[in-house]
Amino acid sequence: MSSENDAQGRGARLERLRRLGLQRGAGHLIRPHASAARSQAVIPGAPGAAVLPGEAWLTDYGPAWVATTRYPLDRHPDLAAWASLSPDVLSSIGRDTHLLGLEPGQAAFLDTETTGLSQDAGTYTFLIGIGVYDLAGPEPAFVVHQYFMRNPAEERAQLQLVEEALVDRAGLVSFNGRGFDMPLVNNRFMLAAIRPPLLGAPHLDLLPPSRRMWRARWGSCSLGNLERNVLGLERTAEDVPGYLIPDIYRAHYRTGEVSELMVRVFYHNLQDIVSMPLLAVRLAALFGSGDDLPDFAGVHPLECLSLGRWYEALARPEAGIKAYRAALGGPLSEAEQALSLRALADLYKRLGRQAEAAALWEEWIGTIPGDDLTPYVELAKYHEWRTGDLAAARGWAGWAARLVEDWAPGPARERALDEIGRRLERLARKMVQGGPGIEG
Repeated sequence: MSSENDAQGRGARLERLRRLGLQRGAGHLIRPHASAARSQAVIPGAPGAAVLPGEAWLTDYGPAWVATTRYPLDRHPDLAAWASLSPDVLSSIGRDTHLLGLEPGQAAFLDTETTGLSQDAGTYTFLIGIGVYDLAGPEPAFVVHQYFMRNPAEERAQLQLVEEALVDRAGLVSFNGRGFDMPLVNNRFMLAAIRPPLLGAPHLDLLPPSRRMWRARWGSCSLGNLERNVLGLERTAEDVPGYLIPDIYRAHYRTGEVSELMVRVFYHNLQDIVSMPLLAVRLAALFGSGDDLPDFAGVHPLECLSLGRWYEALARPEAGIKAYRAALGGPLSEAEQALSLRALADLYKRLGRQAEAAALWEEWIGTIPGDDLTPYVELAKYHEWRTGDLAAARGWAGWAARLVEDWAPGPARERALDEIGRRLERLARKMVQGGPGIEG
């Protein structure tokens, strides 16, 4: 589709959303209006029909628009749970030892809305949302400030407020922030001749661990999909599709008017930020606390499979074994069961627990139909080099050869037959000569 058609399509979508208005849905995330204090004001000169959350804050460089939302932790225990996590759990989630230096309560959650997806000098971060934990006051709360640039002349004031919000923080939490948000934010600071805040600080980007944990089960790991499928949350009709946000801002900048759609952008950004600590807490629950493993009985088998791979990467093989065993104990498709058997058998093999691996290869052959050669070849190796039962080794290799003979003609079939043929020839020589041969 041409760029002209793309623009026409976005325009039609924007117009349809305008006609729908700010409808309130029944399902929701944590609504700021009902359970948190939120600042609201009307921008001077703007139409009275739409109210932009926030108020003007005066800085050394003029005014900047800021919307503030507080979530008292005594009324939001799901948000409060983040502050009680340990740095070692954060390090496990991010697979990054730098996170051992990040106290959860000192983190800043950051999300941006931008004028485009490129990272060149012409892309502005017109809305920068930052969520922090205020634990020192009489009413501990999760506080979200949204710093809005009404026009490019206010960018310097916006950046000053963002710098002040981050200067006392020990690290960052984001969703795709390493690859998108922070490079753009840092670029805006450098263009303004300001040193970007928190350079080199610990940064937990929740997108990679979310993909490692949930891609096998849910496919898409967009934040909206994870909210629905992992957190059980639904956004209200106040939300707006992310791909429309640059066009909504450009319309606001051109006209100076506050539209209902512009209000929805604030809602979208706010909910992105609020979802981050909830998602991190969910990940932490899957890891348990320290050496304590979670109750795998309440974890989906595909999540157990993902956890097993993750534990292996963290050099926690016993935890990996328990996770793989939990996966195999749940309802899986034949393909998923084969993946779990392969993963656990490979782990046993690396640990030198060959007999346990062999039992899994036999289980694979006995329960999952198909022409995957892996368990047959592995059993042939096991008996040739570990048990010394050459007849068993030849039998498993022979079964593999018969499977390959049914394959469609082609290079893969020829390579497999050649490899198995060489194995069978070596086994025949060893059975006659009794020689050790060469492992392979």
